[in-house]
Amino acid sequence: MFQDGMGNLQLKQDGIRLEGISEFLLPLYVNEIQSRRDSLLVLGSKTNVTLNARNSQGQLTGQLTLGPDAVEAQCQRLEIRSKDGSRLLFTANEEEVIMTTEKFTVTGSEGAVFGHSVETPLIQARASEDLK
Repeated sequence: MFQDGMGNLQLKQDGIRLEGISEFLLPLYVNEIQSRRDSLLVLGSKTNVTLNARNSQGQLTGQLTLGPDAVEAQCQRLEIRSKDGSRLLFTANEEEVIMTTEKFTVTGSEGAVFGHSVETPLIQARASEDLK
C-alpha cells in the first residue's frame, strides 16, 4: 500500500488524510471533504466561512457565508427542507417567497404589516385573545 506524507498530512492511493488541526494559507480545491464517522467536521475563521459554487465556466453561481452576525446566501433560489428532506418548508427567489407550513405564527409586538392585498382562507387569533 502506497503511503507517504508529512506531519498530519498522509498521502494515500485514494486521496489524502489530514489528522488534527491544520491551516491552509492559500485556497484549497477538493472534490469532497469528509470527517470520520465518529468526529465532527469543523471549519473555522476569525471573520467568516464562505462556500462558493461555480459553473463549468468558473462563474460564481451560489454562495453561502457564515459570518459573526448573519448567515447570508446568494443564489437563484434558497430552499429550506424538513429534517428528513422530504418536504419543502420555505423557498425564496427574486420574484416570490413561499412558506409551506401547516401554521404560520407572527410573534412581534407590532404584528404583521402588508404593503398590498392579502389572501387567506383563515385568520385566527389565539383562543383567549381578540383578533385586531
